[in-house]
Amino acid sequence: MKVDTFLVHCGQILVLLLCTRKVASVTQAELDYMGTYLEIKIKTVDNLISELQHFRAELTLKNAGTEVIRGGDWALYFCFIRHIDRPDEGEPETWDYLQYGVNFTHVSGCLHRMEPTDSFRDISPNGETKITFLGVNWQVARTDYMPNWYVVSGTSGLDARTVSSTAGEKLDFVADFVKPRQWKRMDFVSEDGQRQTDTYDPYSLRVRHTFNDVNDLGEAPLLIIPTPVLVQKNDKKKVYFGTHDWVIVVDDQDTALNSSAQFLSKKLGFPIVSQSPDFRYIRFHVGSPNVMINGKQSNSTETYELRVNGDSQSVSITSNTSTGAFYGVQSLMNVMDENWECPEVTVKDAPRYTYRGMHLDVGRNFHGKEYVLKLLDLMAMYKLNKFYFHLTDDEGWRLEIPGLKELTTIGSKRCFDLEEKQCVVSQLGSGPTDQSSGTGYYTVAEYQEILRYAAERHIEVIPEFDMPGHGHAAIIAMQARHDALMSQGKASNAREYLLTDPNDTSVYESIQMFNDNAINPCMDSTYNFIRHVVREVVEMHENINPLRIFDFGGDEVAKGAWENSTECQHLMERLRNLQDAKDLKEYMVRNIADITAWFGVNMGAWEDGLMGRDNSPYDINKLANENVYAYAWDNVWEWGASNRPHKLANANFKVVMAQATHLYFDHPYEPDPEERGYYWAPRFTDTRKTFGFMPDNLYANVDYTRMGAVLTEEELCKEVKGVSQCVPLLNPENVEGMQGHLWSETVRTDEQTDYMIFPRLLALAERAWHKADWEDVKDVNKRKKMRNADWEKFANTLGYRELKRLDNLGVKYRVPQPGAHLVGNKLSTNVAFPGLVVEHSSDGGETWCSEKGISLSGRVQFRTRSADGGRTSRIESMEASKSTNIQSNCSLLFSYVLLLTVCIFSRLY
Repeated sequence: MKVDTFLVHCGQILVLLLCTRKVASVTQAELDYMGTYLEIKIKTVDNLISELQHFRAELTLKNAGTEVIRGGDWALYFCFIRHIDRPDEGEPETWDYLQYGVNFTHVSGCLHRMEPTDSFRDISPNGETKITFLGVNWQVARTDYMPNWYVVSGTSGLDARTVSSTAGEKLDFVADFVKPRQWKRMDFVSEDGQRQTDTYDPYSLRVRHTFNDVNDLGEAPLLIIPTPVLVQKNDKKKVYFGTHDWVIVVDDQDTALNSSAQFLSKKLGFPIVSQSPDFRYIRFHVGSPNVMINGKQSNSTETYELRVNGDSQSVSITSNTSTGAFYGVQSLMNVMDENWECPEVTVKDAPRYTYRGMHLDVGRNFHGKEYVLKLLDLMAMYKLNKFYFHLTDDEGWRLEIPGLKELTTIGSKRCFDLEEKQCVVSQLGSGPTDQSSGTGYYTVAEYQEILRYAAERHIEVIPEFDMPGHGHAAIIAMQARHDALMSQGKASNAREYLLTDPNDTSVYESIQMFNDNAINPCMDSTYNFIRHVVREVVEMHENINPLRIFDFGGDEVAKGAWENSTECQHLMERLRNLQDAKDLKEYMVRNIADITAWFGVNMGAWEDGLMGRDNSPYDINKLANENVYAYAWDNVWEWGASNRPHKLANANFKVVMAQATHLYFDHPYEPDPEERGYYWAPRFTDTRKTFGFMPDNLYANVDYTRMGAVLTEEELCKEVKGVSQCVPLLNPENVEGMQGHLWSETVRTDEQTDYMIFPRLLALAERAWHKADWEDVKDVNKRKKMRNADWEKFANTLGYRELKRLDNLGVKYRVPQPGAHLVGNKLSTNVAFPGLVVEHSSDGGETWCSEKGISLSGRVQFRTRSADGGRTSRIESMEASKSTNIQSNCSLLFSYVLLLTVCIFSRLY
């Protein structure tokens, strides 16, 4: 270090030391003031300052009021999904930013604390302090930053206050991402001389115009989604259901289909009778639909035949089961238009898979009963039949369990309580109080209402109680139970359901930054807890929606968990075949299998919950269940685990395809900083990518690495020590189906949930029900051409019909961003789903037009309208060449419309 630089640093330190003062207590009035007048801005400055290690961020604290903000015993709490300048191993978790007079401390999970030191400089009215700090890895999107920061005092009795500038869902306290160094994750040259770079940039209007390579067909070419096995349509003959004299007929011998008839009656308002009139009836009939697939008759219990007859103005729905009849009802509703009319049609249909699932995470952020019922309706509409209910996680326990009240009185709440005696400490932007999406649970009655509603729609509910990892909420709840009973002198009862070893000094950290979330597998009390939960859940499901699969999660157990647990050391001394944590997890899985099998229930888990040493599945013969379901999710191509689904199926596990690269709907739709979602697997997953998934041709799905580098099937399947990494599927009968997923870390509202799930759910339903002809085509170019043609029909069907259906049901699906391009100075626009309207404005949004092929000049804004015209996409803009001004065109059009309106009203009145 140069001498002059050294002297400068010494001078800075001396000034700070001279300016120090005793830390003062703050008052409630001062906390209130900071909550109101502290304006916070956070900015990703540079993600490319080191090789995958750090990014630079800037925090601005501005005093927008008239009083001074002083240092003292206050602290600012906020969720930050990366560690802030994480110290090396062995160093404390507190890092002193001396020059700013603040400390940053990691609390738990994503919760961090910034507090002033005794050298904190006052922030005068209209003054500000900028704090530059380092975070681990990168943050490249607005929703990487969580809302609802809050200030707290060290003085007891004072209430925490949410900083209003960070409150709510706008996230406008997060600075825009305007430079590549802000939205890219890496760019460096590795030791082998290869450049490692994030290739993704936000789509421009022109780039998106290129990607939207779909012809506008002017109509919805597909009659039904998901695509049936056989459709024969006669548009020359129509059936009209709006005459108010239609009936639903169920003969005495066909009463097995009563439930489907009653469902349709509620939907259409038609009465149910036992005798057929001469015309205008919908008849349910028990019989074989004789559905042929590739020359073989389907043996599915979900087959149906739908016949709509234009001559007799009648409908028949034939199936051997109430489930098949129900799907016939859904297809009838699909072919009926808004005017209660449909063409003459014959449909014969059967599903591709018996398992067609949708997952919803309510552990991270709670979504109430009404939203779940709405989602079940939409799943049924598109013939999905498994609802995977992620009910617990580190951040919350969401189901009332009789006999263990603390799971919901404490484990279902989030608030500011560092000791976690009253609630789980605030996570994921839930703020300081329990009045947020971080808090909530389903009572037994509410859960049973969900079960009943699902059963009426032929949907099986599969609850997940995540353990041993992701167990933080359950652990603190059972610790609170323990402590309460101990205070009453009931020591033996207190230990009955305890989930952690009080003498465990293990040091570990989960991916989500918890260091206390691994339920201990070596304690009898853990299995008392699991047995109690399973028993209660089985009883809740009984006679409503019988529990077939109890899913224990099993994923992401942190390395180092239980290493210093005395309970585990004693267990390993007693059972010599247990050597380390991997053996302990398998020991736990076998115990859970024994418990669930005793109750006559199958077991499910994420794939890594069923994998042992050398990335090999557990011995299924040592698991007591009739079937064990494995959800195969972790397929980031370059990580080397994409072969697990085949390994598990070959080992006789029942596999559900759940690949993160195509089926995780918590990921953004585009590689854009303004799109919601995490991006740890692919950078984005749009509806088209989900539509193109080939579950029976797994390795052919490979396309790009996480950073966007092209990756081929040949590269993926390269041999290592003479063995291909692409394990073949030897037991295809063990692939049960596929499932879409919404993890909810960044999803706090029902509207955001709709945005992330829809319209991707429709593409999921299409692939789960219908196998496309192109999926098994070996020639890559031919397969791509066939898939694009199929997508064109699907996309037009969404744009011209299905999205309007969703609008009518109140679904706030994502309206796709527009594409726009200038050919010369003539405008060309398009959109991912033809049928939606792209609008443009050249007067800053005062007027909007949808004309194409006109001349433009200046800065022009673009947006897409929803199918019903009620909502729009985000607005984007581009600079047009200086030629004819679009303002005159738009104004003229607007004037014509206004004049026409005036004329009409003058004639009427």
